[in-house]
Amino acid sequence: MTILNVLVVGEVNTGKSTFIDIHTNDDGTYNDMSISNVNDHEYKVKYFEFDDKEDKKKQYKDKDLILFCFAVNNVPSYEKLDEVYVKEAKEFGKGTPMMAVGTKCDLRDDPERDDMVSIEQGIDMAIKVGASAYLECSTTSNFNLDELQDEIVKVIILDKEAERNKTSNFSFGIVKFLLGR
Repeated sequence: MTILNVLVVGEVNTGKSTFIDIHTNDDGTYNDMSISNVNDHEYKVKYFEFDDKEDKKKQYKDKDLILFCFAVNNVPSYEKLDEVYVKEAKEFGKGTPMMAVGTKCDLRDDPERDDMVSIEQGIDMAIKVGASAYLECSTTSNFNLDELQDEIVKVIILDKEAERNKTSNFSFGIVKFLLGR
């Protein structure tokens, strides 16, 4: 089994911790939710939550992917990705593949809210930051959690293959598939 290390970055209250908690047991060990089978090979994904009080350089070191999270019901969390976190990732995690994730997408259907981050804005952010994919998920409804896990693995595998072959791995086609729409 291959172990992959993912740094989860974003503002507080975006669902990052809940996503990580789903993949870990109470004692901090990783459960079966952290295992993906891709191309007949098992991968265990270990998630590390970014902490801006810790040494940034150390947190980005030896990560296979940077997962940028924003909550679709929290526009400032979306804006801060580009303003702060992407710049840091490009400085400290240079060359590491990135994915953008809109969390709490189950809240998009709230008729009393009109200040949501749109799917199009999420895709635009993914393209702007050079992410390999964009996905939306909800830990409340378990929407796209398995797909996110598998896509993380696929992006890392593609990046490693591209690195060996010196080619690009960005795919626009994946956006529609991942959104489940």
